Amino acid sequence: MKISCSHFFKQIAAFSAVLSALVLAGCGGNATDQKPVAEVKGVVSYEGKPLERGQIIFFPEFGAKIGQGQIQPDGSYELTTYEAGDGALLGKHQVAIISERDMEGVLPEDAEADQVPSLIPTKYNLQKTSGLTAEVKEGGNEINFDLE
Repeated sequence: MKISCSHFFKQIAAFSAVLSALVLAGCGGNATDQKPVAEVKGVVSYEGKPLERGQIIFFPEFGAKIGQGQIQPDGSYELTTYEAGDGALLGKHQVAIISERDMEGVLPEDAEADQVPSLIPTKYNLQKTSGLTAEVKEGGNEINFDLE
């Protein structure tokens, strides 16, 4: 069976066109698949003082896309779900907060016996044990947490 070069290139061109259409259609999902979010900002404090470092995570009641943000030295945070600073999914969330000492470069023998990595009670590290919840509503949301 003899196949001409022009027939071969036509087949490649057709395959490329189909592949391009699939990519443009967004096989893995696209921006229109995103659920609505709203801006979420706030301050996290522990025992009345701003928490100086850490991460805050909002786990939505419905949906798999979490919102998360870094806690700044003044205790403030801003959540991101899809794009920087866009917030969190609308609805109810369980919240986890993680804040640990910078233990980089500290050898185990140099660490003090009572020095634990976590700056806050470890119950706050998991959404199921933190006891923290929040509801994200349309518009801007200021949600503060004062941990004890």
